[in-house]
Amino acid sequence: MSRPPGGGPEPQAPPPEGVEIRPARPADARQSRQLFAEVAAEGRYIRTEEVRWSIRDLRKRYRRSWSPSEATIMALAEGRVIGTLGAAREPHPVTRHVGSIGMQVAKGWRSRGVGSALLAEAFRWARWAGVEKLALTVYPDNDRARKLYEKFGFVEEGRLVGHSKKRHGYEDEVVMGRWL
Repeated sequence: MSRPPGGGPEPQAPPPEGVEIRPARPADARQSRQLFAEVAAEGRYIRTEEVRWSIRDLRKRYRRSWSPSEATIMALAEGRVIGTLGAAREPHPVTRHVGSIGMQVAKGWRSRGVGSALLAEAFRWARWAGVEKLALTVYPDNDRARKLYEKFGFVEEGRLVGHSKKRHGYEDEVVMGRWL
């Protein structure tokens, strides 16, 4: 069986003026955790409602923030973390060709090109790591994120009904993917 059609050239999205996109560094841990906690507290965009990673755990993880198995990418403006994207290659032999991604962007920086720049860098990591497909889930009512993913060629592949159990109840997750 051959792989499904799709893919295309690597998306290009330069960061907005004054924004730096780069692999995470141990010194980013405190700000990255704070951003994650702020986005989690909104209760709408990411699965996590409570951040469980310690700053120490993040520092350790960020020592190897760009490897064949995973990447953590930071967006910074004026020395402050304003966005992060995590990518991880699936570990099982039959799904090792797939990388899963998750992203968060600070409230004041959304819809300004930060997410696009982070995604473009995730594609660069995926091609470097030999990943053939990127996959993610997004909540159905997160229209801005869904439009961003579609702009990058992601297509809806299914829906996980009631997959997230959050404080306010169950939420579906839309599964999206893109072949490189």
